[in-house]
Amino acid sequence: MENDGMECYHGAAKRQRVSTVEPSALTRLANIDVLSHLATFLEAGELCQVRATCKALGSSDESAFDGLSMAEEAARRIFESASDEEKAMLPRHDNEGWIELYHHLLMLRARLTFDQLLGRFVEYQAGDKAAVQGTSDFGTSSAICGNHVMRAGKHWATFISGREDSAYQSVGVIRPLPGWDQRRLVDLLTLRGPYVQRDQFHPANPIFWEDLRRERTSRWEGDVHFCHLYLSGNCNCNYSDLEGVRNQISDWQGFDNFDRDIDTLGMLLDLDSGRLSVYQNGQRVGILKDGLAGVYCWFTSIGGIGGSTSIMRGYDVVDA
Repeated sequence: MENDGMECYHGAAKRQRVSTVEPSALTRLANIDVLSHLATFLEAGELCQVRATCKALGSSDESAFDGLSMAEEAARRIFESASDEEKAMLPRHDNEGWIELYHHLLMLRARLTFDQLLGRFVEYQAGDKAAVQGTSDFGTSSAICGNHVMRAGKHWATFISGREDSAYQSVGVIRPLPGWDQRRLVDLLTLRGPYVQRDQFHPANPIFWEDLRRERTSRWEGDVHFCHLYLSGNCNCNYSDLEGVRNQISDWQGFDNFDRDIDTLGMLLDLDSGRLSVYQNGQRVGILKDGLAGVYCWFTSIGGIGGSTSIMRGYDVVDA
């Protein structure tokens, strides 16, 4: 009889443990389904806020999701439901969180915008973040699609330029520079007449190269850290590794076929082949540069009142 009592006691204790554990697991599974649905309406930053403000959704102590918080698991599920083409363009980096990857998926689906303005000589046109214009004839500044980081696959962009004869413009790709739009950029070395150029930015200016090298991460593969096409002057290609080949200006394959009077051009960054190509009138003009690898953002640099650049995702290619 004593053993029967012990068995009843242990049986009751086991049932009590099950009653406290199983509903918790079921609740987590129900919550993740609800959160995954709600997350499709949230930006990645909002999902981060959910993780930070709600202990149940932000904790990664539970084992139900392989150590992920419920918010991270929701982001993972959304990413895994993306198309094969989208996932191929967003291979997951080492130690990259699912919410960060979800953010890049959202940006891949969004229209291109110049999220970062570097220097005080550039501004948005009529508040449109996809279009910028120069504000001074005495300095050059840049605009970067900082939220739209390209890491793999093929990426198309259409640039439309408006320029006066005196305006300087270039378009191309650059490494991501997070936070640089919040920095005070001062160039005390370049003088033009009585003017001292301050708070301007162009990656070809050597005063910035040391700071640019400090931004390097493991995601900067290869040795082409910026590459752009001059739309004014000789329409050359300019690129740099910020080391030995710091500021290389050269002709490029197709240079002789480029029509500088056409205001609309397409660019294709093909990170599978490592090439940046230029298109006009729906057809490829040539290869601006090869050897590109790692992460890049679209950017433009503008100097001079009257210069403007707008950007759109995609480009209409005409079959030859």
